[in-house]
Amino acid sequence: MPRSSAKIFRYFLICFVVGIAIASFFRVDYFYLYCLGLVFLVLLILFWRKPFYRFLFFGGFLILSGILRYQISLPMTDESKIWFYNNSKVSFTGVIIEPPDVRINQQKLVAESKNLIFNSKKLTVSGRVLININLYPPYQYGDLLEINCALKKPGKINEFAYDRYLALSRIYAYCSYPKIKLLSQNQGKFALNEIYQIKQDLIEKISFNLAEPQASLFAAIILGSRRGIPAILNDKFNLTGTTHLIAISGLNITIIAAILMSICLNLYLSRKKSFWLISIFLIFYLIIIGFPASAVRAGMMGWLAILAIYFGRLNRLTNALILAGALMILINPLILRDDVGFQLSFLAVLGMVYFLPFFKKFFKTNIFNWVVKEAMAVTLAAQAATLPLLIYHFGRVSIVAPLTNLLIVSALPFLTVYGFIVLFSNLIFPNLPAYFFWPIWLMLTYIVKVIEIFAALPFASVLLK
Repeated sequence: MPRSSAKIFRYFLICFVVGIAIASFFRVDYFYLYCLGLVFLVLLILFWRKPFYRFLFFGGFLILSGILRYQISLPMTDESKIWFYNNSKVSFTGVIIEPPDVRINQQKLVAESKNLIFNSKKLTVSGRVLININLYPPYQYGDLLEINCALKKPGKINEFAYDRYLALSRIYAYCSYPKIKLLSQNQGKFALNEIYQIKQDLIEKISFNLAEPQASLFAAIILGSRRGIPAILNDKFNLTGTTHLIAISGLNITIIAAILMSICLNLYLSRKKSFWLISIFLIFYLIIIGFPASAVRAGMMGWLAILAIYFGRLNRLTNALILAGALMILINPLILRDDVGFQLSFLAVLGMVYFLPFFKKFFKTNIFNWVVKEAMAVTLAAQAATLPLLIYHFGRVSIVAPLTNLLIVSALPFLTVYGFIVLFSNLIFPNLPAYFFWPIWLMLTYIVKVIEIFAALPFASVLLK
């Protein structure tokens, strides 16, 4: 039985998460759920004076609460929901609620439905729809569209549970290449519209000042925009275990934040100043990319990483980490099973809590420059913790991943900070000379060359499935 208040708190949080985990794989009838809840409540009252049974029955009650929270988060289906009309041809109006996800040969829109015409009846509906369309004409956040298409229910693609992936964003219907009519613009939230416009301006600045593939790679690392990255280069990132570099991933943000914090401390900034400086940077970063849910979760994990370094006693952060994870799961229970980014970022921070001190001692030698040493320690700690999950999800082990990441990650903090400074200076001073982008091009070229060299090695990765 846990005795300290910290261990008791941790035990209760874990019980709730266990309930979410159970419901992620098994459905429990509400009748049995309520009956068990009543039993645990009665037993809790009867045995309140006995600590062991009090904690046991209250933990059971929290497990049932987790199951209930997951099940009530599942979508209700009735005529007011757009997915009720899956497998039917409909005409509906919807507002684009996210910047279009532009790929090499198509774009993906997420529209929040408003009205629907079905069997000559106009109905008020709600719910999100994923729309796959051609590259042109282009659309933008806040456009109100009239869409004529056959709605479909998402399913598996090969072995990938695409339906569960879309459910993370509360999307339960999609249509491909519909007839679209633009009704009006600027129907989104004003603040988000301004943020997305700044983001688009930044992408245009990048394209104007950098050649390919450096431009697309920089936009992916800084802004999460993966448009234009060649498929061949994408495959090389996969082979070398460095895909997290070109995504707004918790693993990537956690590593960068931790390295920046360590650099600030080694530059003799106080812990407090370093902590608040990186915290402001993370908030600014999330604002610029528009607060997507996955990035907010990633930013939270990155913030926990610098909080751990700020306190200096990493093992005391375990409860804060579990609390943050439990709160994210409470908000969206689906992420526990289906959000690989959340799982990786959680394990990355956990790796820093328990593995970072070991790797710092391992690299405590004059052979290594202090920046490289910090990058190596942080990267290896995160990778050691996330390796089993990567193998489980992707069935691939990149033999060259540790060394490839070590050679690249030390450059990321400098690329990120310097890149943001140059980009926003270019917004303020549009005629900023192009040579300010030369260091960015040099660092990106270095990253691409390292990826290409290691991806070309025999047995760069091994398939385990």
